[in-house]
Amino acid sequence: MIKDLSKIRPSTADVKQDLKQTDSIGEFLKKNEDKMLRRHLSEYLNELLIKKDMICADVVRDSGEDKAYVYQIFNGRKHPSRDKLISIIFGLHLNEEEAQRTLKLAGYSELYPRVARDATILFAIQHKMDIWETDDLLYDNDFPTLHNE
Repeated sequence: MIKDLSKIRPSTADVKQDLKQTDSIGEFLKKNEDKMLRRHLSEYLNELLIKKDMICADVVRDSGEDKAYVYQIFNGRKHPSRDKLISIIFGLHLNEEEAQRTLKLAGYSELYPRVARDATILFAIQHKMDIWETDDLLYDNDFPTLHNE
C-alpha cells in the first residue's frame, strides 16, 4: 500500500536533526533506512490521480501537454523536465503543498517565492488559475511560459 507522504513519522525536521547530530553518514543511513523516501514519481502521480478522482485524460486536457508524453510519465517510462512537471501539477489541480512535494519527489527544486518566475507560478497555484491563465500571467510578466509557444 502506498503511504501518504504527509503522514510519515518521524517528521522531516526530526530526521534532519538526527542527521545534524550524526558523526557517520553510514550509521545515519542504516539507522534511518526505513524513513527514506524511495517512491517513484509515477507512483506518486498515480496516487494523486486516485485522490483527485481523475483519470490521465483529465490531466492531459488540463495540463496542455502531449497525450503520449503524459501517459509515459504516469507509466514511469519518462521523467519530465521541471516545467513539464509543473504543467502536470496544473493538470492535476494540486494545491501548493502537493505541488511542492511533487517537485521535491521528482528531484527538482521547490517553487521559491524569491525567484520571480517561481513566485508567479506559486501565485497562480494559490489563486487556482489554470495552465492557460498561468502561461498568460508568465508571458505578461516577461517570463518564459510553461509551454514556450
